[in-house]
Amino acid sequence: MGIDEIKPGMKGFGKTVFSGDSIENFSVEVLGVLKNWETKADLILIKMTGGPLEETGIIAGMSGSPVYIDNRLIGAVAYGWSFSKEAIAGVSPINEMKSTLFDLPEENGSKLFPSPEWELPLPPANTGEIIPQTSLPKIQDEAINHPGHGIKIAPIISPLIVSGFSGRALEEMNPFFSAYNLYPLQGGSYAATSATYPTRLVPGASVAAVLIKGDLNAAVVGTVTYVDGDQVLAFGHPFLHAGTTNIPMATAHVFAILSSHSNSVKMASPVEIIGQINQDRRSGVAGTIGTFSRMIPCRIAVDGTQNIEYSFEIVDNKLLTPVLVLMAAQGAVAATEKKLGERCVDIQLFAKIDGYEKPLILKNSYYEFNQTWFSIDEIAQCFAMVINNQFQEITVQEIDLKINILNLRQTASIEAIQARNNHVRPGDELSLDVLLKPYTGNDIYKTIQIKIPEDVLPGDLLEITACDAKFSKSLDMGRAAGRHLPVNFEQLLDDVCDMERNNNLIVRVLLSKNGLTYKGEGLPSLPQSIFSIMNNVGQSGIGPLMGEIITKVPTKYVLNGKQSIHVLVK
Repeated sequence: MGIDEIKPGMKGFGKTVFSGDSIENFSVEVLGVLKNWETKADLILIKMTGGPLEETGIIAGMSGSPVYIDNRLIGAVAYGWSFSKEAIAGVSPINEMKSTLFDLPEENGSKLFPSPEWELPLPPANTGEIIPQTSLPKIQDEAINHPGHGIKIAPIISPLIVSGFSGRALEEMNPFFSAYNLYPLQGGSYAATSATYPTRLVPGASVAAVLIKGDLNAAVVGTVTYVDGDQVLAFGHPFLHAGTTNIPMATAHVFAILSSHSNSVKMASPVEIIGQINQDRRSGVAGTIGTFSRMIPCRIAVDGTQNIEYSFEIVDNKLLTPVLVLMAAQGAVAATEKKLGERCVDIQLFAKIDGYEKPLILKNSYYEFNQTWFSIDEIAQCFAMVINNQFQEITVQEIDLKINILNLRQTASIEAIQARNNHVRPGDELSLDVLLKPYTGNDIYKTIQIKIPEDVLPGDLLEITACDAKFSKSLDMGRAAGRHLPVNFEQLLDDVCDMERNNNLIVRVLLSKNGLTYKGEGLPSLPQSIFSIMNNVGQSGIGPLMGEIITKVPTKYVLNGKQSIHVLVK
């Protein structure tokens, strides 16, 4: 039925699942049509009654429930108002859904983002401040503090049903998911089979967008609006508003309706993957039955108080993959490790990239006072930067994350540096002693041999610095910033894999000779004539490069501090 045929007072019915797999009808009365409520979009206003709706109000998971008048489909239940006392909903017109989701040109090589995304919108790291946590979506917090702000139309919250995760891990990720109108809810896994629950995707049936499958599970539950052959429309509003996408589509089983004054929700679980969600746009999602999405094999191993390992598959999506890896890692750690107290964490993320013999390896060590998640966040940010790179599309074949936790403070400060000779000659080996002071431990001396280049000039004063990773990175940005501005994917991969590690003692000898960086590559030993030409060529991509000898010595400590001396070349 077209939008122009719909009048206030018309009555009809809708279809959804309140329990199990049985599709039930509920009554509908049209209150009016909101014309052009969004740009070039109309919304049908209805009041719903019947079933549990008088007690529950609108139920999260109803998104997509088809609504009929005179046995003709008018659209999908999709929007609601916060803290509404009645089940009053906004319906996305079916003809808008069909035109924006079915009648689309083919997109080849489409990207999730219109421009390169270099930072993933992860939740902020815990700084130690105690902040009251709530399982309510962010919109409810605003409504409590500012009552007028809660009375707004918004897409019906979609339940993100997860299993294998701790409640605390979900709380940490709640700011991210609430931004996408998802409501994390602990539920069941794929224990049910299609033989037990023989659900088909028909109008009114429950449908799930599967994000994680295996030892850990996560799926977003909604309702099917319309089916045409093997083509399916659902939700009535965006899932992530990602455009062309590639997410597994599954049938789902509803166990119960959890009634709440703030948000009632369907407790459900996915049953069987039977297709792919390939469009995610303003008026809903579209999928194809019989077409299947690729998922990335993933393994997370935690070696700490207990040794625990998770194996699962994760959706192949630029935005979601790093976030879900982060959530899975937090859940794995929170399941066995203490929340309060000191600890040292070693993390290594290994990812194999299609077409590249060299894997992505992100490895570092951290000290944490209480469970801040900063260490896992930093690794996830680097991973997100690689898969959202601006140079080329990449395919991640597998992800392997190892987390080792030592429940004590294993840190040391860099207290002093001393050269065994107060001068050197070109070509000499310089012996340096670096004093490390472990926390509550005895002093440790590290002896480091530095080969002085043959071409240093007599009279030069060498600046020698022993420092931690943080200070070394700041020196790099001043002395060779161009090396950290990659111009192709290979340079980006090298730069990320070569991250400064917090357990390395880094000794940097600053030389008097200068070089250049050109398009991300360091050119430290240019002849003076070439140096002069390139330095004055007036072309972008050329930057300064100060001559240095850099030595990195691994230790078992997370280091902090810096010390410097000067040595004369004779």
